[in-house]
Amino acid sequence: MYMKKLLLLNITLFFLLCVTSCGDDDEEPTLTHEIGEWNLDSYALQNFPAGFESNEGLLLRVDQISLGGLSVESYKLVLNNDGTYTRSIDVTGPDRNDNGTWELDDDDLELEPEDGDFQEFSVAKNEDNDLWLVERNGITITFIPDIYFDTVTQSYLDFLDTLSNDQIDSISNVLSEPVVADLVYIFDRD
Repeated sequence: MYMKKLLLLNITLFFLLCVTSCGDDDEEPTLTHEIGEWNLDSYALQNFPAGFESNEGLLLRVDQISLGGLSVESYKLVLNNDGTYTRSIDVTGPDRNDNGTWELDDDDLELEPEDGDFQEFSVAKNEDNDLWLVERNGITITFIPDIYFDTVTQSYLDFLDTLSNDQIDSISNVLSEPVVADLVYIFDRD
């Protein structure tokens, strides 16, 4: 009688182990906050060097940044649960679309397109309906140093209002200097 109970217990344990291990194979991957459709809402500029701090946190509309001289009209990033992504960037010219795989490791998001080099971002904010990605190694952009703004009077600003965009660009080109800052992509959920 004791042997029958022991045999029955062993068979039951074996059956439970088989069912438990088989169940693990069928589980869906864990859904994370990043998965879904993200639309670029705006950009922010951060981490300016000394002498350019007045630009810190500057918010820019999507169309105020250009890619290779082409103005961005919209930017959509779709991160799929299976580790793939699609990206659609509409510009004033041929659209820039790509797809590939993505991986999130702590605060590092890597996009590896099927064609081309991978793009690495730091995740600056990842909560609710916000996903803020910072392009690694910063970007080089030209800005007028703070010293010129510190010495500009209101009458000079009024004078600038009378100039055309081309004239203002000419003045800016003379006064501007290249600096490296962080470009933050501010996405919200679709």
